[in-house]
Amino acid sequence: MTTIKHTTTDRHELETFLCDYAATLLECGATTVRIEKNVLRMAEAYGSETEVNIYPRHVEVVVKDEAAGSIIVRSKATCLCAVNYSTVKALSKLSLHCRERHLPLGTAIMLYRKVTGTPRIPFPAVTALTSLANASFCRLFGGDGMAMLIVLVATACGFYVKDALHRKWHIDPRLSIIAASCISAVMSCSARVFSWSDTPDTALATSVLYLVPGIHYMNAVSDLINGHHICAMSRFITASITTICLSAGLYLCLLIMNINIM
Repeated sequence: MTTIKHTTTDRHELETFLCDYAATLLECGATTVRIEKNVLRMAEAYGSETEVNIYPRHVEVVVKDEAAGSIIVRSKATCLCAVNYSTVKALSKLSLHCRERHLPLGTAIMLYRKVTGTPRIPFPAVTALTSLANASFCRLFGGDGMAMLIVLVATACGFYVKDALHRKWHIDPRLSIIAASCISAVMSCSARVFSWSDTPDTALATSVLYLVPGIHYMNAVSDLINGHHICAMSRFITASITTICLSAGLYLCLLIMNINIM
């Protein structure tokens, strides 16, 4: 395989680029095995011997320069971001292009910035899609048409409240989940209170499913299988806390509405 030779300045750019690249993948919800595979593929394309250390809140990229007899370590902390598989897919494709098309480092950096600078799906569209997906869950579990409509509206309101509390008012995300879960569940109780649906229990049970952190659970299992036990436990604990919070919101709704499900 053809590799690209770099000057010392390019080597420093490569080290920083690989660290930023790995941190972005971690922020966007990539599994640790995906991050390792992509970073090592990228480093190989530029003739660099690299190791990647992935932790719950930061990444380390160790670049070995045999010619200079030195080892450079780059570390970067990550922030809490929403999962974005479009970015993960685009960055994975970028690593393939770097290896197969021998892209210059400057071009790779430019394409990376283009990918990370791409706007996310507008919030109204995300809200609509999430609401439709949750209404589909209601139908999947046997809900009738009116129950689906109630769940759709309850999901949209809860999703908006969760985002507003966390992003606009900077409320702790765990409290935001409790509030969103309670609001969605209370709204779904209209199916029972006003007898609008023949499947009110299904509407209530599925109204909070949009808050279940399924991706975090799957990533935790993937990390566990591939030997990244620290990241696996961190993701599993984070997902468990989210599940506890949405359960607390649902239980609070049952207390408010005086509903006994036993």
